[in-house]
Amino acid sequence: MNKIIISGEDIKIENHDGIEVSIGEASKFLNVQSVNLKFLKDTNLVIEANEVDVKLDFYINILAGVKANIYEYKCKGDYKFQYKYYLEEDCFLNIEKINDGKEVKEMTVINLNGERARVNFNLKTVSKTYEKYNFLVYHNANNTVSNIVNNGVNILNGELEFNVSGFVSNGITGCDINQSARIINMTENKCIIKPNLFIDEEDVVANHSALIGTFSSDEIFYLMSRGISKEESFNLLTKGFLLNGVTYYKDVLGEIINKYWR
Repeated sequence: MNKIIISGEDIKIENHDGIEVSIGEASKFLNVQSVNLKFLKDTNLVIEANEVDVKLDFYINILAGVKANIYEYKCKGDYKFQYKYYLEEDCFLNIEKINDGKEVKEMTVINLNGERARVNFNLKTVSKTYEKYNFLVYHNANNTVSNIVNNGVNILNGELEFNVSGFVSNGITGCDINQSARIINMTENKCIIKPNLFIDEEDVVANHSALIGTFSSDEIFYLMSRGISKEESFNLLTKGFLLNGVTYYKDVLGEIINKYWR
């Protein structure tokens, strides 16, 4: 498995079979370091960041016909990351991301530049302070597909925000755009979801959904009526919510949920 580990001031590359990797020097003024990745063939990549305060810019190119999976896990630290993805024709990129940081701010820009390029993006986060995620998804070629799913549970002093914008220009046809965002807010703090679709073409399928709320009292009552404690009920409901669609980090995410809902 290809792997990049971010800890302290180091970015360690354990393997990069089928991927060209270059690490730029941190800028003197903004202290932002760049990571450049080019996927040359079908492969998987794991990115892990543990207990580090860091600013990174990722530039990720998926070449024509390549199928790639990126699995990312961040915990404990303060993360300010920017991602720019460039997808060529007939490629497929699947992204699964688990965040359990102290504070997280992310900007994600996805450029579907080649015909029939497809991206699936699945984010799961437990927000405890302030987290903000901005997404810009550009369908720059015909018959491109984007599925963006953001799920978060907001606890303690958390404030969670998802802003997702999809763009299709006139003359770009046959595109399929899907946005889904849900926040379970277990606080009185403010959470925000802003789903935006900027479509200038009729031959497009575009959908978005956004929901902020808590688990229903009926769900909790049903579980408690079966002899399950209130805390265990929240644990089960949170697992059902966050674990859906997760493959690589399923056990890690289960442990995170157990940490907060014992």
